[in-house]
Amino acid sequence: FSDVPDGAWYADAVEYVYDNGLMSGTGATTFSPDTATSRAMLATILYRVSGSPAVSGRDSFTDTDDGAWYADAVLWATQSGVMAGYGGGLFGANDPVTREQIATILWRYAGSPAAEGGQDFADESRIASYAVDAVDWVRANSIMNGIGGNHFDPQGNATRAQVATILRNYMTMDQEEPAQGNRILVAYF
Repeated sequence: FSDVPDGAWYADAVEYVYDNGLMSGTGATTFSPDTATSRAMLATILYRVSGSPAVSGRDSFTDTDDGAWYADAVLWATQSGVMAGYGGGLFGANDPVTREQIATILWRYAGSPAAEGGQDFADESRIASYAVDAVDWVRANSIMNGIGGNHFDPQGNATRAQVATILRNYMTMDQEEPAQGNRILVAYF
């Protein structure tokens, strides 16, 4: 992508998500790394990760369109409990996903595992109560870090570069690096 410079902190992650079919470009040669990721985009990405399973029915949201490019993904995400709406019949398909929302969505996608709280972020008190366990989990598993100055920026919009990095970290968190040069001698007597 012409807008992903070699050596950028997110370049390897963009290559990973593109090569694995999780995210595509915003144009033939562009990725738009600084553009916010919408809730519909994230639902679609996780739907793809899950193999795009067949869905049936309709969602109950008043702000989603039947037959839209995200319709099956939103239906899957809400039926599986990975994502929820805002209440009042709203999903917010075109709303930017916030950092605390993506932490919560991935945590739910992983089955809501327990995680021990680590060092608090400087803005820990700004993290919504629904996201506290999720933020602990993403931090403990090195899926998400702060943005500098030990701030998590929970209500900050997650850019496409950040989402690519978060997804790569999530998808590879259980993969162990092969041992390099370690050899064990077993002697039988």
